[in-house]
Amino acid sequence: MSDERGNAMEDHDPAGPGPQGPDPHGLDPQGLDPYVLRPGEPEELLAGLPWRRAVVFGGCEAGPVPAAVVRGRPAKAWPERVACLLRQAGPPELACLSLRPRRDLVLSEVRSRQLAQALAFEADLAVLACGGPDLRARSFDPDVVESELSRILTSLKGATCRGAAVVSPFDWSGSGQLAGAQRDRIRTRQRLLVERVTVVTLRHGALHIDLMAYEKGLDSKLLWSSQPGRLNGRGHAVAAAAVVRALAEQARTR
Repeated sequence: MSDERGNAMEDHDPAGPGPQGPDPHGLDPQGLDPYVLRPGEPEELLAGLPWRRAVVFGGCEAGPVPAAVVRGRPAKAWPERVACLLRQAGPPELACLSLRPRRDLVLSEVRSRQLAQALAFEADLAVLACGGPDLRARSFDPDVVESELSRILTSLKGATCRGAAVVSPFDWSGSGQLAGAQRDRIRTRQRLLVERVTVVTLRHGALHIDLMAYEKGLDSKLLWSSQPGRLNGRGHAVAAAAVVRALAEQARTR
């Protein structure tokens, strides 16, 4: 069930948005941080989007734990922030459905648990959070990742989606949370994930938003909480900015 703007029931807070302060979507109030959105930037970027129905889904965690919240960065996961910005800063007629998992989902679970609901919304834009849970899983098979992602994009393109964006995660191996063989193993997985996502998105004509490439030039350790594999508030704000800017750039070049 959803309202006229596509707010899924599980994405609705009956108590309202809460006291998030002046920065409810991870904007930089002073406009000094080039990696996050400045006030007014979402309206500039999203007002002219050509899409009318968007769905944001995937296996990204629900958000940073309270201890991981950076001052001025609210505890909202980046997919939720992107969905909120699409609803509030996009064209008035743009409806957006946000499907938040209650736990991490690898791509096979995204396909089995979320894809049907995403297709039922009949979106013409899909934003898929891809690969973070797969990287953290006990085993990692890049062939399975490629196959599952291809099946998801085939279903989306075969339905109503004219645009699809696949967002691969920041480089966990550079988080400072891992050491030795574990860090090397995750770095190898991350490289393989990016390679396979790039191949699949090119094959399907989808947009690949590579957060690992976006983080170049900043201290990656400042993006992560003390909980393994979890971003802090700044990490989610930087990710949301990368996605919004990439969607706007794609819309300009269509």
